[in-house]
Amino acid sequence: MARAAPSDPVGDPHCGRSASERIGFTARGQSWDVEWGNHEVFGTPAFWVNRTAIEGYEERLADRATGGDIESVVVFGLLGGSGITAEVARAAQRVVLALLAENSGATAEDIEELLREPLPGDLGRYRFPRQRSQRIVAAVDRLRSEPPPDDPLELSRYLRGLRGVGPQTSAHIVRNLTGSAEVAIVGVWLVRALTWVGIFKPEWRVSRHYDRFEETFLQYAAYGNVQPGALDLCIWEKARSVDPSYFSLE
Repeated sequence: MARAAPSDPVGDPHCGRSASERIGFTARGQSWDVEWGNHEVFGTPAFWVNRTAIEGYEERLADRATGGDIESVVVFGLLGGSGITAEVARAAQRVVLALLAENSGATAEDIEELLREPLPGDLGRYRFPRQRSQRIVAAVDRLRSEPPPDDPLELSRYLRGLRGVGPQTSAHIVRNLTGSAEVAIVGVWLVRALTWVGIFKPEWRVSRHYDRFEETFLQYAAYGNVQPGALDLCIWEKARSVDPSYFSLE
């Protein structure tokens, strides 16, 4: 069980909810409710919403939406994950896109050879050159032969059909490309912080229940009247600043 979040009569002045108010969630036939809590107490539902609203996270989110070329965004998504830092993925993306611009028919072997070379900026060598090269070529081939839809939810489903693109990577691509509020990026810090306070269920696993996490998080953002991406960014930045043991369910 998560530790109970202290509360007082003051909830969140941003959305006008009282601390004692309980907000209800429903996902895949399961229903539960959680106390909104005091917006001044770290980790309560009210706290995350209030911080998102008053610290300008919605404006910061707008600055992060890249728009533009889906091919480059997909390549970046395929090069990240599995412990690959954003800096390494970005450096690898640049060299791969340069190759594709020079040779639109580049093969997986061509890309793999390039990724085996040291990356610019003293970032070392890319860790998964063969696997990711094959995925990039397959994804680029499909993007060119079967243009993706514009609608964010349809785009998310399309992307999940690409080899190596799971729901989290798909959400990253859709969010970065469109700034859509219809998808949620369910990362480790979001899971820790919102499981601790009872919004997510401890028995859920991202690998099996991503849609439950996403559906619930979007409901939470709607209750707080904030953009999901801005709320996600706020939680990611602030939750990772504390010791992970803070969110222990013991």
